[in-house]
Amino acid sequence: MSFIYKLSFQQRIWLAFILIVSVVVSATGLLAYQIAGNLAENNADRLSRDMLSKTSQALDEKLNKVKTSVFSMMMNMDYRRAVGLEPASDFQNYYTHLSALQTVFIQMKLVEPLIDSILVATPEGSYYETSKIGLPRESFYATSLYDSVVTSEERHIELWIGPHEDPFYNEKGDMITFLTEGAMNMASDNKYVLANVKVEELTRYINRDLGFNEGRFILLSREGETISPSGSGTFPDFALHPSVQKALQQNEGSFPYHAGDKDYLVHYKRLDSASEWVLFSVLPKQSIAQQLGSITWVIIIFILVTLIISIFFARLLTRLLLRPLTKLQTVMKKVEHSDLDVRFESEFQDEISQVGFRFNRMLDEINRLFLEVKEAETEKRRSELKAMQAQIDPHFLYNTLNTIYWKSQLQEHEHVQQMVLSLSKLFQLGLNKGREMTTLKNEITHVTQYINIQKQCYTSLFDFRVDVQEGVDLTQPILKILLQPLVENSILHGFKDRKDGGFIHIHIFQFEDRLVLEVEDNGVGFEPAEDEDGARLSGYALQNIHKRLALQYGSDAELELISIPDMRTQVTIRIPLQSRQSGLGA
Repeated sequence: MSFIYKLSFQQRIWLAFILIVSVVVSATGLLAYQIAGNLAENNADRLSRDMLSKTSQALDEKLNKVKTSVFSMMMNMDYRRAVGLEPASDFQNYYTHLSALQTVFIQMKLVEPLIDSILVATPEGSYYETSKIGLPRESFYATSLYDSVVTSEERHIELWIGPHEDPFYNEKGDMITFLTEGAMNMASDNKYVLANVKVEELTRYINRDLGFNEGRFILLSREGETISPSGSGTFPDFALHPSVQKALQQNEGSFPYHAGDKDYLVHYKRLDSASEWVLFSVLPKQSIAQQLGSITWVIIIFILVTLIISIFFARLLTRLLLRPLTKLQTVMKKVEHSDLDVRFESEFQDEISQVGFRFNRMLDEINRLFLEVKEAETEKRRSELKAMQAQIDPHFLYNTLNTIYWKSQLQEHEHVQQMVLSLSKLFQLGLNKGREMTTLKNEITHVTQYINIQKQCYTSLFDFRVDVQEGVDLTQPILKILLQPLVENSILHGFKDRKDGGFIHIHIFQFEDRLVLEVEDNGVGFEPAEDEDGARLSGYALQNIHKRLALQYGSDAELELISIPDMRTQVTIRIPLQSRQSGLGA
């Protein structure tokens, strides 16, 4: 097996393809042969059962129709008068009733053509069809048909009597007779109706109308008497077979049967309309073997053709299928050498090609992200640098230290201590252990310390007030050093021409899902037109704050500037509310 490791991936796929196809096709062929054999037998068995079921159902319907015709005749008024179920006039006698019943007999035979002849037997006399040639009139009560009535244990007589010669009419061929009492659900006073059906006509009905081939069915009585002679020539001893004798005592089933040098599959079903009769269907097993032989050759030819085609086309297909993968492999090797401009190209639209196209989009996205990250990092570092510069503004630091010096010379030690502590706190909060985010409370403390220091430097220049709305969460995270640059702009630029009277108002509140920071002063302000070139914005450090807000909050942050010259200037910052966990961590 070591030679397999020396083969290329394409060769291994080709070899695996051949092996898989061979195994699958062979296994499929064998399985198909077995399945086909089982299906052929099952189909033949099911076909025979279905045909038997349909035939027995149709035969039941036909025999029931004979019964229905007889029972319908019993509802006729002429019939009821003839058999004494309805009162007759004084002028009606036997011959009058016989004449009236001829129309009834004709109507019955029109409704059910299978009925060959009809006889109504009463103790007063029998009513018969005058259109048929009758035999010397033998009383019904002296025939074997009446013996069947006497020996019957049924409470209401409804009998189907097997093949016999017609004792009343000069008809050729055997008859089967439906015999019932002369009145439904009433005491009939030994009156009976007989409807005769020719066996020949019944056999023709099954063969022609039900589609059963002659020699494929046998109709037997419970005693083994052949009701329909069809098939008796092909299976002369059929009724004597032990399985047949057993089947005559059951309702339905099947069994194998051997006659001559052939094997058959026999199904049987008892009729519902004539419970003493059983219908048998006989299917030759040779027909199943012929179907299976044809299927065998089809399967063998299919296996051989499939194997030959797979050998010729396996290599071609493997090359075609692996072409996109080969191209993708080449592109990936170039990317490994930092060539991010290379792209995958393929005319195919399969899964491998889709992976290649997504790889292209990934390279495009990587290039875009590289540029964005580079620009973002540059802007962030620049903004951070400006923020740090704002913390250690040399001018502010020089003024603060100079003020501390002169106050110490003037022995104002308490003021000196306050300024030193405020300056220390200012730097501590501004550095914030290197973190960009601080709490709202620390931000307020940071700007307050800055203002306290500036008030020491500019004693009577301005006053201030910090208002925080009740309910505002002081522990929520916020970007550091947002308020101090705005206050610094107010002091250095807004009050540059003042000696006193300045006022700075810091207002912090929540509106809907945002935190609002407002810094307002009564400084000189500026005209709106001055904002066009951005110079004024730069002077108020708004560009620095705007960039830092955009880096941290994106489009969720807003910066608004309102100025009325010589009256007021207001800067408003709106940022989304954040929980302490999302901003500062645990």
